[in-house]
Amino acid sequence: MPKLTDRSAKTLGEGRHDDGDGLRLIVSKSGARSWMLRYQMQGRRRDMGLGAYPEISLREAREIAADARKLARQGIDPIEARKASRKANRPVPTFKDIAALVVADAQARTANEKVSYQWERHLGPAYCGPLLERPVNEITTTELAAHLRPIWKAKPEVARKLYPAIRRVFDRARVILKADHGIAMSENPANWADFKAQGFEAPKQLSRGHHPSLAYPRLPAFMSALREREATAARLLEFVILTNVRTDAALKAKWSEFDLDARLWTVPLDRMKDRKHRSEPFRAPLSPRTVEMLREMAKGRVSEFVFPGKRLKPLSNMAMLTLLKRMNNVDGGKWVDDATRRPIVVHGFRATFRTWAEETAQFPHAIVEEAMGHVVGTSVERAYRRTDVLERRRALMDAWANYCEPSAATNVVPLKKSGGSTGS
Repeated sequence: MPKLTDRSAKTLGEGRHDDGDGLRLIVSKSGARSWMLRYQMQGRRRDMGLGAYPEISLREAREIAADARKLARQGIDPIEARKASRKANRPVPTFKDIAALVVADAQARTANEKVSYQWERHLGPAYCGPLLERPVNEITTTELAAHLRPIWKAKPEVARKLYPAIRRVFDRARVILKADHGIAMSENPANWADFKAQGFEAPKQLSRGHHPSLAYPRLPAFMSALREREATAARLLEFVILTNVRTDAALKAKWSEFDLDARLWTVPLDRMKDRKHRSEPFRAPLSPRTVEMLREMAKGRVSEFVFPGKRLKPLSNMAMLTLLKRMNNVDGGKWVDDATRRPIVVHGFRATFRTWAEETAQFPHAIVEEAMGHVVGTSVERAYRRTDVLERRRALMDAWANYCEPSAATNVVPLKKSGGSTGS
């Protein structure tokens, strides 16, 4: 016989109070009240919460308990049945929902702003617009093929990265749908075998060729033209050239990373492209000219970043490219790659340095590679190596800086105090 009444359910003190057949009212020390049903499945005791009182009344608790007991007599675990019901009643995530998770994961694994942007763009409205609001389990291979075919033909370089990104969305979706919604996707609708059956061929690898670079004999003249410009972007470009670092590392350089007395810049591991193969930050030796430039800039320091933009955050990665375009406009388009006649780009100066080092500097190959920030040696060799050959690299970078100096015949313009301008 039931033991509880509406009145007693409201007034009983702390403890567990039986209503019969395993139904109990649990009253905590604070006075909070909740329902619990105790039952057995295959000889195993289980406790099932039924909700709080008075949100769930005594009558409702008895009805829920009766339904649960009925399932148990049929060999169905009421707790598992409730989990399955909740999964089935959850809204099925859209392609956009899953894509957001994939993008977030990909961005967390890279420090490259361009790669981070590409993930967001490829799985966003630009290339996946018609798919975004669709329940992810309703999108078919035929639909995907129809969506991707125009991109495959018109922009193979985009298709080459877009297809695996989309496939990753559905791989993630299969796991989430099964775990959270009780929905089993039998296969990935972006399965390559099914795409091939519809006439797709692997998009050709885009051949971009080499980054346009300046021939090293012309570098002193370029440096003279560069120093005529007072903009932060111009100082940044000179810094990139003299240190031979990659753009992203220079853009985010902070004053706290520099020891100007020791002529040293310690680049954090997370800004190194080869960080997976490194265990320590990269130590970049600074030439006297670089130190001189940084000391002058420090007099007008306005941010933790060495090369700040208008909002005191790092300059945009387009700042130096814009500067180069304007320099070409002013100088009659002479800052081009001699072989291709294409305008030079920032990354091309690394090729300029490498060519100069190989052809004229006569430093050992391993020293040049270390200065490039490349992985040197096999994994076994690196395991036993205990030096980053800093002083030998310092000699190399000093020689490079000396070579970059405008000759006496050029119009050398002394370094001017930075006024915080980011233009060119």
